[in-house]
Amino acid sequence: MFKYIKEVEDYIYSSYVKRHKDIPNGPDDFTRNPHITREMLDYLGAVDKKQKNIMITGSKGKGSLSVMVAKILEGQGFKIGLFTSPHLREYRERIRINGKAIKEIDLIAIANKIRPIYDEIEKQLPKHKYIGPVGATAVMAISYFYENNTDYNVIECGRGARFDDVNQIEGFVGAINKIFLEHVGPLGHSIDEVAHHKAGLIKKPLEAVFTAEQSKYADLVLRYEARKFNIPMYVYNQDFSAYDIRLTNEGTKFSVNGKLGNYEDLSLSLLGRHQAENAALAIGLSEYIINTKLNKEKLKKILANIKWPGRMEILEKNPMVILDGCISGESMNQVKEIIDFLEYKKMIAIVAIPEDKDYLGVIDVLKDYKCEIILTHAENDYLKFSDKQVIEAKKIYPVKFIKNVRETIDYAKNKSDMNTLILCLGTQSFIKDVKTYYNEDTLNI
Repeated sequence: MFKYIKEVEDYIYSSYVKRHKDIPNGPDDFTRNPHITREMLDYLGAVDKKQKNIMITGSKGKGSLSVMVAKILEGQGFKIGLFTSPHLREYRERIRINGKAIKEIDLIAIANKIRPIYDEIEKQLPKHKYIGPVGATAVMAISYFYENNTDYNVIECGRGARFDDVNQIEGFVGAINKIFLEHVGPLGHSIDEVAHHKAGLIKKPLEAVFTAEQSKYADLVLRYEARKFNIPMYVYNQDFSAYDIRLTNEGTKFSVNGKLGNYEDLSLSLLGRHQAENAALAIGLSEYIINTKLNKEKLKKILANIKWPGRMEILEKNPMVILDGCISGESMNQVKEIIDFLEYKKMIAIVAIPEDKDYLGVIDVLKDYKCEIILTHAENDYLKFSDKQVIEAKKIYPVKFIKNVRETIDYAKNKSDMNTLILCLGTQSFIKDVKTYYNEDTLNI
């Protein structure tokens, strides 16, 4: 029997850790085993099929979108389960009800409940297959939500959807945020191949799917899938939209045209035009779910208080320190908007993006600002950082390298004054390291 959270976390990852050297490289349809998550759900009596699950995917912003949908519905008076991944500081962050992370005693109890199922499946697997840790955690989440009688559950999928463990959970509506070229290899080598993976979210018994405004090829792939299953698709800038978007030093102000109502003078503490677009997508989806216009005053209050770590998040104001989970040149377009708006005289950029992500694309955008760029490593043994990255980066711009996050932030702050912007960009693991540096609570949102 488990007694501690660390035991649970180690156990959930044990199947992957034990077998990861034997897992072949290749695309997700070759390396992933999502049917195992379905087996675990069925062992538990298919409790996911007895709940109202809102499935969310996309290339960037799916975490922010998930939180917005959860908080909007909570603000309208519903009890909302929320599953996201990965966690930043504590494993419990992945499973929440009304923003509060699952208690240790509850997580341990659910882990003990699914352990016999996990053990039975594990002992039958060949050495090159494994129980996905995110899928197993999602199974615990959906069991916890069922036991606590949530009204709706917001479920964030992993990097894909078609061969994603989490997408084995049965949903009744779905949302797909902006799709761009990412996870090259596992999700393919072109935007339409990536979109094909994300489009795996669109399947029966979904009643409807909502999407962000997509590129031409991604849009075609999603529409094809929706027609194939005869599922209505609602699209940003056609069925709902944000307008009058304005950035301020405190966040983002905007208004939204929904399908059922108009919502003026909204605000988010999150920075960026894309966050207003995320909010419009969340509002359109929420209107559909409750089948009525949202209470405007409750909506305004909820949005103004939404916080989500690592999404153009202001950590300090003197010097100004902003943290974002940017991992590609394309997502730098959103970051660039904020840099240009803030107009700081001096900027230091800290970049912690592994070699299999588009770190060079990020540096290529940053170089135009003639700022100091520091490469560093997140403290995650499963992410691939190498000396080669510094060599490749220096072909673009004279970067500096500091071996760990804490030393890097200390260095940047020592070189800063009130006219300096410190921009921290990297993976979720890097966000975790930065939040640990600032000793910030990530359990309640």
